[in-house]
Amino acid sequence: MIVRNVVERHVGFDAVPTRFLALVAAVGVSLLVGVAVGRGYALPVLGLAAFAAALLVGIVNWRWSVYGLLLYLPFSGIPVLAAYPHTAVPVLLKDFLFVIPAYVGFLVYVTNRGVRVPFAGAPLALFLMLAFLVAAQAFNPNLPSRLVGAIGIKVWLFYIPLYFLAYHFVRDRRDLFRLLGVMSVAAIIPAVIGIVEAVLIYAGHARSVYQLYGGAAQAATQNFAQFTFTSGGDLRRVPSTFSFVAQYYTFAISMVAVSYAWWRGALVGTRLDSFGRLVWLLMLVAAFLSGARGAFVFVPVLMLLIIVVEWLSPGSRVRSLPLGRILALGGVFLVPAALFSGAPGTIFGYTFQVGRQEFQSVFVDGFRQALALTWNGLGTGIDTNASRYAFSTPVQFQAVGGTWFESWYVKVVLELGIAGLVVVVLLLGVLVVRGVQAHRWLHDPRMRAISAALLAFLIWNLVYNVKGQYMDIDPIDVYFWLFAGLLARVATLDRDESEGQDAPVPSQEGAAAPSPEPVRP
Repeated sequence: MIVRNVVERHVGFDAVPTRFLALVAAVGVSLLVGVAVGRGYALPVLGLAAFAAALLVGIVNWRWSVYGLLLYLPFSGIPVLAAYPHTAVPVLLKDFLFVIPAYVGFLVYVTNRGVRVPFAGAPLALFLMLAFLVAAQAFNPNLPSRLVGAIGIKVWLFYIPLYFLAYHFVRDRRDLFRLLGVMSVAAIIPAVIGIVEAVLIYAGHARSVYQLYGGAAQAATQNFAQFTFTSGGDLRRVPSTFSFVAQYYTFAISMVAVSYAWWRGALVGTRLDSFGRLVWLLMLVAAFLSGARGAFVFVPVLMLLIIVVEWLSPGSRVRSLPLGRILALGGVFLVPAALFSGAPGTIFGYTFQVGRQEFQSVFVDGFRQALALTWNGLGTGIDTNASRYAFSTPVQFQAVGGTWFESWYVKVVLELGIAGLVVVVLLLGVLVVRGVQAHRWLHDPRMRAISAALLAFLIWNLVYNVKGQYMDIDPIDVYFWLFAGLLARVATLDRDESEGQDAPVPSQEGAAAPSPEPVRP
């Protein structure tokens, strides 16, 4: 009776069952953890605790998990490099620490708030058709194991929900500007590290740089690949904070678009104008110095596409091309040319020649071989690079007739057949076409700049998929769907007149004051 009176007075009788059960659960979990650690399972227990903590963060605020993902991606290669050659678990860290918690938290959020996840313009039917094909092909009898199909499903579908999360993530323009700013500032460290590594390598200290990667140095640099130009210069791979050079290159070029969007969308006309321009130029230099041959063609293609899309916007008042940004792009191109000791014309010519040869061998010939092998598809994951983890000798992964087909579009045919190719092309085409349609009616120059950068990035990926499977690897597997969702959201922010004074209107070369006329629906 005395105990009961004390409990009722200090705790409340109705609260006893819940709190008592929580206490019992805590004690029980503590005992289990103690037993597991005592038997040598400290690492699994630590991992489970970290995952539980990450889930709790996502449930409390799913946007924190998205921010965590975007802050982690620039450094995601460090755990992989540290654990090499046992890389399977580190590769999945971002999924368990950030992506899954974001999904769970978002599900809780929409359930509690009654939010409708699909939004106007989202190609939901095509997403569902793709998911059905991917799941069905995971049971294709041509697959060497069900694990290959499971890995293929993960690579194909796991990050697509970020398209919807990104749309709902941005509540107003401040959210959008903050998101672009976080990504741009976080990218500075990997970019600076990559640039310093490139300078040291070309100054004759390559061994010192490669020693930093330990046993992973060979894998991170594509077996210390080196390409020599006819002018006498050479091109060396630079991985920065990533586990291999393709990740760093695709990260750097992604940040070229993001930093441009942040600068032109949020910082032009403010005290941070020069800083934003500097970050953009830094990303350009980092992309050129990554050691990827395609950078000398596709970085200018991306930037010119961004500038032209922004300049040609029907709502734009700009009447002359922004020559300053075009000249800056050309000037940055000269920096790596000088560092490589090669003439710019020679570098560009070499890259163009290699690109033409690879287009023929990787895409044209690869497509013919794929059609000769199958029209109905050989199964989800059969040509997915990550499927090497399902084999005992992952480095020698050659799943389709002893060959790994590099082109992403060829992979689509091999895994999903012609029907899958049609669905994929329709889906990606709808995303771009609707992005173009929304971009046409943007009047705010800030939103036009951001929309142009995101739209150009999507188009760039569709073109680059001809060459490689960058849609399947970090960070493009995350950025593509995230940016597609942000692009869909930009149009709605432009129409929201109540947000029209969130930030100063940026100045533009040759631009007149924005028209006060109403925005078309």
